Amino acid sequence: MSEFVVPEQYTRAVNTTHTGESFPIPDEEKFSYGTAGFRFRAEKLSFLVFRCAYVASLRARQLNSTIGVMITASHNPEEDNGVKLVDPSGDMLNVVWEIYATDIVNATDANLAAAVRSLERQMSQIENSFIATGNTHNARVVCGMDIRTSGPHLMEAARAGAAVFNVNFENIGEVSTPILHYIVKSYNFPQFAEPTVQGYYKAISDAFKELHEITVEPEGSSYQPKLIVDCANGVGAPRFRDLLQHIPKELLEVEFRNESGPLNHLCGADFVKIAQKLPTSFKSEDQDPKCATFDGDADRLIYFRAKTGAEPGAAELFDGDKIACLYAMYIKEQLKAYHETRPTYNIDMGIVQTAYANGSSTRFIKDTLGLKSVIVKTGVKHLHEEASEFDVGIYFEANGHGTVVFSAHFDSIIRRHPHENLALRRLALFSRVINETVGDAFADLLAVEIILRHYGWSMDDWAEKMYKDVPNVQIKVPVADRSIFETTNAEQTLVKPDGIQKMIDQDVAKFKNSRAFIRPSGTENIVRVYAEADTVENTQALGKSLEQVIRNLCIA
Repeated sequence: MSEFVVPEQYTRAVNTTHTGESFPIPDEEKFSYGTAGFRFRAEKLSFLVFRCAYVASLRARQLNSTIGVMITASHNPEEDNGVKLVDPSGDMLNVVWEIYATDIVNATDANLAAAVRSLERQMSQIENSFIATGNTHNARVVCGMDIRTSGPHLMEAARAGAAVFNVNFENIGEVSTPILHYIVKSYNFPQFAEPTVQGYYKAISDAFKELHEITVEPEGSSYQPKLIVDCANGVGAPRFRDLLQHIPKELLEVEFRNESGPLNHLCGADFVKIAQKLPTSFKSEDQDPKCATFDGDADRLIYFRAKTGAEPGAAELFDGDKIACLYAMYIKEQLKAYHETRPTYNIDMGIVQTAYANGSSTRFIKDTLGLKSVIVKTGVKHLHEEASEFDVGIYFEANGHGTVVFSAHFDSIIRRHPHENLALRRLALFSRVINETVGDAFADLLAVEIILRHYGWSMDDWAEKMYKDVPNVQIKVPVADRSIFETTNAEQTLVKPDGIQKMIDQDVAKFKNSRAFIRPSGTENIVRVYAEADTVENTQALGKSLEQVIRNLCIA
């Protein structure tokens, strides 16, 4: 085992940014591995990334596999950055290893060596551990980053952390978060795809083109293969352009906007969802009504258009809920056609949502689609885990982060026998367009376009033939300490501070068809308010009332 030596620039005491400035981190400041890993101001990240890459290298040696490190702060502003780890299957990091990462990150400089040795001993005691046997030739850390200026500096911190164990380290450069997940899975499961960025482009685009070829628009179709994409000034612009080089323009024509301005500023999926406004550079009088938006690292997708009959700049959203329902309609139709020829083969399907899901969508899923809807805690790792209980598990957060996961049972019936009939072929190809490792704005957009073409739908059709959202609002309230807020019931009920849930219930009771909850953020010192009611005015009033409840509590 190599001697654990921390280069001076990656200690808490001498933490530095890419500018060379020193930002010591107090030992009493604690960091927690949230739903998106560690995410803070970039100047705090050097030592965090170094230590996370060390943990990734240890995990890689333990499993003799490839582990991913992604340097991104997603929809956060440019001055932030973050780091998260990806397990061999392309999924989020194992929860036990989240604890290990948190322990290593929070160790003081003086205690770091002892914490490292303790973790190494735990690993060496695991039965059949590759660390113990020395069988680590496949151990690799693959690292990607988004386009933030702090990225290259933090990439070097990751390289130094992985070098502690001298595992293979691969810098795949500026990529979307989903591409990193996809490549990690491809390294560990070679039959999945070629483990390169070009391998990702080829696998996704080939499946899309083949599915497009067997997708015939119905008579009277109003579908148009054109749209405008808001790229949030993030990594989505260059990488989606690269992907579209593999897709003929007549199949999909994309106009790019917000490619080079301030990252996530007044644009991107998070802004559009929360503000319910058009992103900057979009106008209410734009002629083409079909638009989509990515977030900074391109793992979220929301469709939108200018909202008619509303104030200038207002947006009508086709968010994660509507995308999930669109997927479900299409997959259910194909499964029904397949079951007519193979009634003995049962494939179960369900949709997983969070408390942020619009109430109308949940009712549509249950009453119209006849499918099971499961509500879980916020965070894609919770949705992904629950969705994996189904043969076809569709999960989306309302913010547009989601995908579809397919079971081994689905694989054995559908993917291995795709030529038995047209429905089977569609299902097999659709499952290849989807990036099932994690929510992927590129793959999700291609899947949406295929389904709209299949039904011959315009945005008007999509809006009219599903459901109408209940008015809703989201409000972020900064607090000094989010840890005082504790929830239960999939984060829909506050258990602490005492008495706050009663106040929420009293406010909700004042409005018709209302629902609301308050929950702490998983990554920032803010508390989030979500409210629904029968009218926009009542929704806003309910949201403001609950915001004041939090402010009064924090002042007190």
